[in-house]
Amino acid sequence: MKSTIGNTGALALASGLDGVPLDHVQELLLAGQVHEGMDLLFAVLQTRKLSLSDAVWTRFAELCVRHRLRGVVHEDPFTRRAFEKPRGYAGDAVMLDYIYGREEQWPEPAGMTSLGAEIFNYTTGSAASEAVRARRGFMADFLDRLTEELQRPHILSVAAGHLREAGLAAAVRRRKLGRFVAVDVDALSLEEVQRCYGAYGVETINASFRQLLGRRLSLGEFDLVYSTGLFDYLQLTAAQRLALTMFNMLWPGGRLLVANFLPGIPAVGYMETYMGWKLIYRTRREMFDIADAIPQAKIRDIRLFADDNEHIIFLQVTRK
Repeated sequence: MKSTIGNTGALALASGLDGVPLDHVQELLLAGQVHEGMDLLFAVLQTRKLSLSDAVWTRFAELCVRHRLRGVVHEDPFTRRAFEKPRGYAGDAVMLDYIYGREEQWPEPAGMTSLGAEIFNYTTGSAASEAVRARRGFMADFLDRLTEELQRPHILSVAAGHLREAGLAAAVRRRKLGRFVAVDVDALSLEEVQRCYGAYGVETINASFRQLLGRRLSLGEFDLVYSTGLFDYLQLTAAQRLALTMFNMLWPGGRLLVANFLPGIPAVGYMETYMGWKLIYRTRREMFDIADAIPQAKIRDIRLFADDNEHIIFLQVTRK
């Protein structure tokens, strides 16, 4: 059961008392013991996030951010960009490229301090970041497998970001797909998609998911309609409406595929404090709830897939 301690108790917690050693974490980081300091910070903040009531956690998180430790961890451009939200939201496509850059060996962000670089290596190497890389790999493999089942399948990605799964999928580079449409509200993200994958036939459409819900877009029908990051930000009613809209864009036999983070991940407290990155986490049961607005008579089957480290789960709904 979550604690209901008052603001005074939360203030004491944030000042380094009662098991929240923010001063000690700062000392470790400044002494070059980055792994030890960040491990401690992640663990303490996860524990508090999972044990405090929502109201007390919100106050507690605000107090953590006021601590001078924030200036230290914000030397990490990954943490700082999430917090500052230059495109209006955390988790933008540039941030995700920081995560993918580890396996792609892309240049690290310029201008980092040596401490910032060490924290950057820690945060982009965390289990949550690894899950994002695994999600990308899962989608690339899914696209490749789909071309083994269907000839030139048509694909729609909703809230596509930089569509980095396209860079891993042989189906894209070998032009085994039919239409591959990337929809995103961020025009800058779509410019990058066009630059990297336009030559392989990927189409881009600058639109929001609300325009999809309002049926203001006529995109056609598809064998696969998917979204890997958007549902982490949608309350249940919006998630159900969007899932139904995406499902209705499928041909018979087509698949709806959406991903969501599972609750309780080790990074949850750090993300909600020093990154200002708040997601809507869903259990397996809650993933099934997303499909409740889809008429059962139109569903062939529903399946769930989770990544190996139990951070991200996929819901697949196949149309009859």
